[in-house]
Amino acid sequence: MSRVLYGWEIFVLIILNQMFNLVQIFRMESERIKYRTILCIATIAAAVLLPSFSPVGYSKSDLIPDSNSINVFLQENYEPEFNLKADSVTIPMKRSGRLFLIEATVDGETGNLVFDTGANGLVLNSTYFRSYIKSGRASSNGITGAVGSTDQISVAKLEFAGLVYKKLNADLANLGHIENRRNDKILGLIGFGMLRNLEIVIDPINNELKLFRIDKAGNRLNGGVPGFKPDYSQKIEGNSNILFLKGTISGKVLNFCFDTGAETNVICSDCNKKIMSTLTITRRASLKGAGSAGAEVLFGRMNEFLIGNQQIPNMETIITNLDALSESYGTHIDGMLGNSFMKQGIVCVNFVNKQFGIRFTKGEEK
Repeated sequence: MSRVLYGWEIFVLIILNQMFNLVQIFRMESERIKYRTILCIATIAAAVLLPSFSPVGYSKSDLIPDSNSINVFLQENYEPEFNLKADSVTIPMKRSGRLFLIEATVDGETGNLVFDTGANGLVLNSTYFRSYIKSGRASSNGITGAVGSTDQISVAKLEFAGLVYKKLNADLANLGHIENRRNDKILGLIGFGMLRNLEIVIDPINNELKLFRIDKAGNRLNGGVPGFKPDYSQKIEGNSNILFLKGTISGKVLNFCFDTGAETNVICSDCNKKIMSTLTITRRASLKGAGSAGAEVLFGRMNEFLIGNQQIPNMETIITNLDALSESYGTHIDGMLGNSFMKQGIVCVNFVNKQFGIRFTKGEEK
């Protein structure tokens, strides 16, 4: 039975082949030696250098927004086909606890995708896709630390709400623990990488995800549809599929990851004492993140969070170490804005014109 060769195996084969060629060179006439020698040395040099620029896989947390690293490979964005050539689509989201699920079909397998903006693109559950040919492997980290190794596979078609994606790369991870806790069939996770070329409106009040087709300037193709009017907007920095937002606590500007897959907010335990003094600690508990491993964390309330001039008090928060996630994202993060933040209003994300906006709820139930 044949199998896929990993990058390091191919690398070794290339080196051995070129060493054999070098031996043969010196048995040949002198006028051809220098040409073949140069060719062999150049090939060996390329084999040595190129693997450092060519990652073999990635995962939810193996996302480095630094454009000088593997982000070039990770910035794999897909343009969906709109079945009816519509300019927009409204996708109903089902709540499962504090997670949002989207009904989808992947290569004929029907189930649910968790809408998880902490994931770069598409992550599929190994329970249903383990028989696919693996094209690479990488380690990954989650909120509880190391998650383990994940494989990369290719799928032919993904469909949801009338949108069709073809020939996709996806990470393969064990998501059985999510299924067991939620009692829902979880095909995988879907992040902003699948929606990046659209205007994305997340409406947690009505459990809807609205997608609008936009032009190269980020404007809606249907000019007759009123644009999103935020109470507060913020420029999106960088070119990552992960959204980082600036928030303020106790006068200090902090860097937060916007993560719809986080069931509550998170604040890093190594924040300075002034910030930590604004938190109300309520209890200690065990947390299970993207992997099967758990970690002991503190639960509490975030009392003095500001985004723009809007103060949002009393948001439920976990206090834990985020070093592993910071390393994986390639940038220091002070916290994560999850379900506790999403309940505050309707969010609009437009990566093309690099704008994040939020329209805060005014009297609606949160």
